[in-house]
Amino acid sequence: MRFFLSWADLQVGDTVTFYRTFTDGDVANFTGVTGDFNPIHVDPQAAALCGFRERVVPGLLTGSMITHAGGTLLPEPYPATRMSFRFLAPVYIGETICARVTVAEKDPEKNKLTLRMTCTNQQGQVVLEGEVSGKIFPISHRRENAGA
Repeated sequence: MRFFLSWADLQVGDTVTFYRTFTDGDVANFTGVTGDFNPIHVDPQAAALCGFRERVVPGLLTGSMITHAGGTLLPEPYPATRMSFRFLAPVYIGETICARVTVAEKDPEKNKLTLRMTCTNQQGQVVLEGEVSGKIFPISHRRENAGA
């Protein structure tokens, strides 16, 4: 699903919202792929000893929600050149997180785009803030012309 049909349709202030419930399988896959075997992600006792009520979803797994927005906003490729995150509260397995992504900057001359994301848990608590910048490659019109 694409939220916008083209780069030209996207405006500063446009916002998309989506949700994800993080599962034990998500955490297992993420830790396996990344090697992030921090005890608070894999060991309930270690998490409890560190003051968490249960195992914590890796911050970058929650942060990866911004790549969903970057990959579904537009049909054009949008490779990131910079990402930053502020991890404000733990996310626990089974929680549903709401990501609200807003177009913060758009530079049509340089094809640059910056998105800002705020993630909240089911209690409305902000758990993460993030930002991604990158360059749009507006190739959609090239595909249409190539087929003619």
